[in-house]
Amino acid sequence: MGWLCSDEKLFFMNRELPNSLLRLIKKLIILKHFMNMKKQLLFLLFALLALCASAAPNDVFSVGDITYSVTLDSYSGKPGIVAVKSLSAQGKAKTSLKLDIPGVVSYNGYKYKVGVINYDAFKGQSNISVVQIRYNITRIAQSAFENCTSLTTVYLPSSLTNVEYHAFWGCNALKSVYYANPTPTSNSVITNAFPDNTNMTLYVSKAHTNSVENARKVQAFDYFSTIKKHVYASDFILSDHGYFCVTKAPLSDGSTRGEMSLVGVYADDNLNSSWSGTYNNGIADFDMVEIADSACLDNTNIKNVNFTGYSKLRRVGKSAFNGCTALSSVALNSSLLKIGSYAFRNCRALTSINLPASVKECSAYFVDGCSNLQTISVNGNNSYYTSIKGVLYNKAKTTLLRCPEGYTSTSFLSDNYPSSITTIGNYAFESCKNIESITIPYGVTSFGYGAFRYCTSLKFLKIPSSVNEFGDGAFVGVVNLEHLTVNIKTPPAIASDYFKDVKKWYLFVPHDAQDAYRQAATWKNWIYIYRGASDFMVNYKTPSAYYIVGYTITSTTPVIINGKAYAGKATVTNLSFFDKNITLKDGAEVKFYDVGKNYAVTAINFVNPENTSLEPNTSITLGANIETIGERVFEGLTNLTEIKLNSNLKRIGNYAFQNSGIANDINLPYGLKICGSGVFRNTKVKHILVPGSVTSLGLDAFAENKNLEELILNKSSWSNLADWDITGIPTSCKLYVPLGSEKLYKKNPKLGKLKVTEGSYDFTFNNANAHDTHYHMTVTSDNPVTVDGVTYAGEAKYVYHPANMQLTSYNRFTADNYETDVTNGANKKYLMTKIDDSTLDMCSHVTEVNIDKMKHLRHIGRRAFFYTGIQKFTVPSTCVYIGEMAFASCQKLSELMLLNNEKRTWGGQFYGQNATGFKCYTHWRSYYKYSDSVEGWKIFVGDTNRPIDRLEAYFIADQGAKAYAFSVQQDVDWNATGLNAYYVTGYNVEEKMVYTHKVTDSYRGVGLLIDGFKTDSIYKLKKAETISPKPDKNYLVGNAREEVVVTNKDQWTSQYLFSESNKNFWRSSTSYTLKPGSAYLKIQDFAVKDINSFGIDIYSQAPGDINGDGEVNVSDVTALINKILGSSTYSDAVCDINGDGEINVSDVTALINLILK
Repeated sequence: MGWLCSDEKLFFMNRELPNSLLRLIKKLIILKHFMNMKKQLLFLLFALLALCASAAPNDVFSVGDITYSVTLDSYSGKPGIVAVKSLSAQGKAKTSLKLDIPGVVSYNGYKYKVGVINYDAFKGQSNISVVQIRYNITRIAQSAFENCTSLTTVYLPSSLTNVEYHAFWGCNALKSVYYANPTPTSNSVITNAFPDNTNMTLYVSKAHTNSVENARKVQAFDYFSTIKKHVYASDFILSDHGYFCVTKAPLSDGSTRGEMSLVGVYADDNLNSSWSGTYNNGIADFDMVEIADSACLDNTNIKNVNFTGYSKLRRVGKSAFNGCTALSSVALNSSLLKIGSYAFRNCRALTSINLPASVKECSAYFVDGCSNLQTISVNGNNSYYTSIKGVLYNKAKTTLLRCPEGYTSTSFLSDNYPSSITTIGNYAFESCKNIESITIPYGVTSFGYGAFRYCTSLKFLKIPSSVNEFGDGAFVGVVNLEHLTVNIKTPPAIASDYFKDVKKWYLFVPHDAQDAYRQAATWKNWIYIYRGASDFMVNYKTPSAYYIVGYTITSTTPVIINGKAYAGKATVTNLSFFDKNITLKDGAEVKFYDVGKNYAVTAINFVNPENTSLEPNTSITLGANIETIGERVFEGLTNLTEIKLNSNLKRIGNYAFQNSGIANDINLPYGLKICGSGVFRNTKVKHILVPGSVTSLGLDAFAENKNLEELILNKSSWSNLADWDITGIPTSCKLYVPLGSEKLYKKNPKLGKLKVTEGSYDFTFNNANAHDTHYHMTVTSDNPVTVDGVTYAGEAKYVYHPANMQLTSYNRFTADNYETDVTNGANKKYLMTKIDDSTLDMCSHVTEVNIDKMKHLRHIGRRAFFYTGIQKFTVPSTCVYIGEMAFASCQKLSELMLLNNEKRTWGGQFYGQNATGFKCYTHWRSYYKYSDSVEGWKIFVGDTNRPIDRLEAYFIADQGAKAYAFSVQQDVDWNATGLNAYYVTGYNVEEKMVYTHKVTDSYRGVGLLIDGFKTDSIYKLKKAETISPKPDKNYLVGNAREEVVVTNKDQWTSQYLFSESNKNFWRSSTSYTLKPGSAYLKIQDFAVKDINSFGIDIYSQAPGDINGDGEVNVSDVTALINKILGSSTYSDAVCDINGDGEINVSDVTALINLILK
């Protein structure tokens, strides 16, 4: 019967029954159970059937011009489904009919979705001229409109996915079909569905980019001579808003809303936020999610667009508002994701536009042709785009996407760009009619297609060396470009017509690429091709100077120079002078919008040749970071009279100063490696210093210098070069060369013609004139070294110069730990490690040499202090070499103290002809080495003593030592020395004690105990004139000359070492090596084989005085406990308090009792 019960509702044939009927049926059903009421029930059922008969499936009803048949009844408020059956009687009666088939129809208070137009529904109806089929209808059955001979126009919705055979066949007047479905197929639109009329046009949806192409693939549309997009190919026409196509159908259960696209405005009106962008077609909700491609194309009446109320709008399509020339205001919504290319093209009234935070994809061409657009702004929360000064960039700020065409400034310089910029995008500056000058900053590697197209006011453009890709068509329509700077060494390969619209007047290229551009295709067509291109320019203006410097960036690797951080390195490639005092800076800053990038200026490679006529007496000061002066940079600048070099200079190119007017003294800095050919040829310089760091020197570097008075060449090997060109150099010029190379230079066929003398150097103290100071230094190593936490530029030595002998008014020479090279503004500290050969040779006026500050002196050279007036001198322990005759003929020298260095060597007889009573003291451990050598020295004329008689030892104790077991290769008078000395003459096994005998003098090499000294004090061991007789026995064995190994493998012989801190003898369990100058206890007695230590009578301690401080108290308990725990080395004899032969807790108890007593 079709009954259906649910809770309190009752359905019949899918129809919900009214509540009154429901109550009646319930009563009858109850009565049925108690009474036989078949007649009443049957009557009720017939009544219900009558009630439902008007809307049951397969029944029909008419509304307006159309008759429908029900396929699914409406229930529970849900619409039913009907099919279009035919024209109604009303429709058939009309002589001319524009048939509008709705997607939703209402009947008797119920809604029905119209789904199908039935087979033969309107076949042969000749009164129909126009058919408008609304959204929801999915199928037009076979022959539905066949032979509708008056039909001229058909509108089909996007929901229509099935057009069957002969659906419109025989419609001979049909000319136009509007179909909103953007993706039809040959399976959905059957062949011969449409007639084969001529000149038919199929209009397809604007809501899909490829709707035309998709339609051409459908065979059924082959009869259409034209297929194109049209706004009328839509699903909904909302009179207040526009034409819409459904892009996503809603689900029938209402769980998902439909989506639609605006494909055109209904009336020439503004699009504003008063509408929410939603629409209900009677049975489903739709949200507007996009403005379709070309939706409002060329609509010249739209003035304002405000999408802020459209909460679901996601896309503005290609050319959506293209040509809306009256459009002056655009407000985009917060849900917008995409803006298509040319979306607002040619909106000439538009002055600004803002991208909301939601936009993920925006074509850089979306505002092309907006000639008055001054700013493109971006919400700060956008994750894909940003804006700087009204210019659009990607979020990473690496690509300039679009400069608005109405940009008001006439220049676009580096401070307009972010520092991260790498790309100028396609058409980035197209039609920017106000811009006259553009500088592309270093870091940009490419500019895109049409990048500067139609910039009709552009006159100046600078392209940096970082660019490696030139976009095609970049200069189309750039008709006023006069000055183009291309700082790229190799001319880029470009099309022959690349600059066809450009004036091609002035082209500036790298200084070493002028010839290449003059020969390169296309580039050679520029009228004037000049050198002097750079990546960026800086104007320097001070009260006393004004000049412009162009820089080329050579490295973007961050670097720290002289403690200052730089973004990379740059070189000077253009220098324009407007004053005569020019100071080049250490760094040059490129100012970007967000930061400044400061580059270390490390080279100067070009000076604009147009500036050869300098102001008279021009001076140029190089920046501290310049390492290279390029070839011919200052050549021919005759008004350049002074060049102030810097300390970091590494290379001077060929002919850098040739024929210039420089006349100041030239001290090339230490660190310079290359000084090229003809560098100072034909200048007015009088003094030139070439340091030893130079590895390549042009042999004609100084030729034609007629004023040269002094030339210092601080390298011996240059004497071997035979091809020197000294043409024009006066023979009176003094040539200073390194010590020891004078003869070699004099033999040189060219240089030997000059006045050669020894005395070259690398720098002087405080850059003083070499003839006014004793302090001349030569660098021995330029490897940085860190000593005592201080880092030095390298190491250096004091060297000879004739001025040292001539400056007789100076009687003091103070050597320092380091000397600072301040030449050319340097501040390089060199650790002083040598006093070189003959440094103060024959300087008898020097009576004092102070080397106390020279903490790292390692080398004293041959004749270093020969014939000076010094009186006392101490060679520090750091010194490892003393040169021959170093202190000879120092006739006032009474004492030479050689602090110990076991690795020290010497070049020969380093003293002699010294003062009467002169003594040379050496450490007692090394005395034997010196004495062996000095024994062979000759007696100088005037000396009354042999050199060996002048040599004596000294003693100095180590920190913490209280006594020594001692031996020296010298007879010693201990009374005169001031120390106590003892032999060990006996021992006692039971007491574990050795006995000593104090002596006043001793023979060389014997073993002794000595004490009575102060730590770190030097005791000169006076030689004994006579020696007292030796005792019968001395158990100490001395080893004055060599190392000795002490061992206890022989049980009949026991050997003991001396503890300098505990003052006792102890047996070593392993072999032990003693240094020269030591002594050990040796007892040949089987009775002592088990004795591990011996006390010494002179150092015997009171019972319980464990720590030997002379008192017995609680500190001794602590010392004893440490002994038991194994953390101290106190002797067993002292620690065995109770004398039981063991050291344990009972000894602690005994010690405490001793203290308490």
